[in-house]
Amino acid sequence: MFDQFIRKVVQKKLDGILAPRPPMTDGAQADLKLAPAKGKKGGTRAQRLVAAMTEEEKLAFVSGVDNFCIRGIPRLGLPRIWTSDATSGIRGLAVTVTDLPANIAMTATWNPGLIKRAAAMVGEECRATGIGVLLAPGVNIARVPVCGRNFEYMGEDPYLAGEMAAAYVRGAQSQGVVTTVKHFACNNSDYDRHKTDSVVDERTLREIYLPAFKRAIEAGALGLMTSYNQINGEYGSENEYLVEGILRKEWGFDGLVISDWDSLYSTEGPAKHGVDLEMPRGKWMGPEKLRTAIADGKITIEDIDRKVLHILTAFERAGLFDRPLVDSEAAVATANHRGIAAAVADEAIVLLKNEDAVLPLKNRQVRKIIIIGRNAKEIPTGGGGSSFINPTIPVPTLDMELRRYLPDCEIVTLREDWDGRKADRKVVAGADLICIETGYDRVYESEAYDRIWRLPPHEARRIRLAGTLNQNLVVVLHGGGDMETSSWIDAPKAVLNAFYLGTGTAQAIAKVMIGEANPSGKLPFTMAKDYDDYRSVAYYPKNGGRMNPSRIQGGQGDPSKRAVWPINYAEGLMVGYRNFDTEGLDVQYPFGHGLSYTSFEYSDPVVETAEQDELVRVSCKITNTGETAGAEVVQLYVHEQDPDVFRPDQELKGFHKVCLAVGASEQVVFSLRKDAFSWYDVDISAWRIKPGLFDLRIGSSSRDIRLTVPVEVRDRKE
Repeated sequence: MFDQFIRKVVQKKLDGILAPRPPMTDGAQADLKLAPAKGKKGGTRAQRLVAAMTEEEKLAFVSGVDNFCIRGIPRLGLPRIWTSDATSGIRGLAVTVTDLPANIAMTATWNPGLIKRAAAMVGEECRATGIGVLLAPGVNIARVPVCGRNFEYMGEDPYLAGEMAAAYVRGAQSQGVVTTVKHFACNNSDYDRHKTDSVVDERTLREIYLPAFKRAIEAGALGLMTSYNQINGEYGSENEYLVEGILRKEWGFDGLVISDWDSLYSTEGPAKHGVDLEMPRGKWMGPEKLRTAIADGKITIEDIDRKVLHILTAFERAGLFDRPLVDSEAAVATANHRGIAAAVADEAIVLLKNEDAVLPLKNRQVRKIIIIGRNAKEIPTGGGGSSFINPTIPVPTLDMELRRYLPDCEIVTLREDWDGRKADRKVVAGADLICIETGYDRVYESEAYDRIWRLPPHEARRIRLAGTLNQNLVVVLHGGGDMETSSWIDAPKAVLNAFYLGTGTAQAIAKVMIGEANPSGKLPFTMAKDYDDYRSVAYYPKNGGRMNPSRIQGGQGDPSKRAVWPINYAEGLMVGYRNFDTEGLDVQYPFGHGLSYTSFEYSDPVVETAEQDELVRVSCKITNTGETAGAEVVQLYVHEQDPDVFRPDQELKGFHKVCLAVGASEQVVFSLRKDAFSWYDVDISAWRIKPGLFDLRIGSSSRDIRLTVPVEVRDRKE
């Protein structure tokens, strides 16, 4: 574990490298006279522009400028297009913007409709500030719990990630913004990300690591970003099989493929069958190197034409040629936008534990609350790196927000390094409630390095000590994924997982603690009892959370100076709950878990006749049997009874979030197509389904199955 000072030095350098320059504000609409609308003579606008460009303009166009900008061509009326990070909102601007909870928290809502609204809000703020390309969303699978960017991604399940990514894409692009789904592919660790080779078999690649990308493309994503790492021996930026073979030919994608920043390592591969656009500048795909490659016969100008066409096609389809790039009518940082962010935060919080109904506080008489923990006085709003949005407004602390609901209650926040001295022990022991805010922050958890599994030093000991002094202990966790809990989980009566919720973090936590909001978040990953229970960590570097300052400060550098080393994905399909549920391993909290202040009854399962391309339609009734309104995430898992090949015990293939008043019921319907029952057959390079018996398991988590419905599936030609 490196000293905090060293980590802060590294984070400061990362912030300097990653911070985009503010976009130009002179966003008057360009006059695209050489770009007629589709269907007119000359083809699409994008095609007409390509035909009008000189060779020099084309060679320059496929690399970025000014760190976060895509070049314009003034003589053709083609404006400069600015890009910006990231999923939680736009960053690096000299204006106040709305920041959303981290991507993992958005996924914990299990509410695609809400995420679509949130992404549309981000898209509108892009328009208002002159951003044309949004570098989001991230969909890499949480293969290991300590990946430094898990908070930027959408959990451990490809179906969940795909549905949430599709919603985000639809929302953001409804505002005329290009989204770039990232990082393609198998970028499941930030440990020495420039020097790793993800060695993954074809079936695992197809069933675990590619589906979320494919789903986002199906939803209309106009852009995709490649990864730093190699995949089976080729870097993502020049991976012919992934980019040219699967993405372009199989999936039919003809939009923008953009590199991650400084993630090219050669010229010929990317230019021939890799990215369309090198960012942030032309180190490997600049005009000089491209001219040399053309002269040597390694590439052709037609290769460059295709790249330029892909870029301009994405711009055209997003409508960037049809509107002012800075839209004076678009809103930014309004009360309505803040309300959307608050709604996401409210639904993201997961109530992991609630013994003796210690929460909500509105049901109890509370006269004194003590708040302690490393995050009590400075709430972490996000993880570190390119997605972090520096707050431009004061960030309230939990004590401030709790006082709004409990004006007559004494609320005291003790210092961060509370160690249980005699005087403090009396204060803690005499309170009606103790709240410990702990977990990570943007220094511990960030892009460019992986984090530790255990809580930061002394935090687990402080939790245990507080639990011995006061039985009414609540722990609030901040972080982007699973973390060690076994050593302290028996001490608190209640535990909330609050992830990173942006500047509205304290407000959302207070509302849930009080009972103004009924928690409805569900875990998008499994919380294990022990780090080694993850089969994948057997193939992950030992002490991977020990980041190397010199390596990070050096940018992780030139691959010619250090050999690339393999990360073997030998666990195959056994990722997350697929591993734990198949092997029957005990877990701390299962995938999909999340408690409520009310209760729900599942009943009346019905299998209906399928129509069109559906194979099965199943429904059930959900009833709120408790004493308060609430929302439940109804999850459907598919289990094959007698498979011919290895299959995980069950896989998520459907979910619905339903909001119910006390005593109310709703019929939930799942429509399952062929892909819900299929597996990828590497012998024929295609998806297959074995006709036979399957169990449809419907429940509140992967370990809380309420209904099981057997169905017979027959293969049917589509």
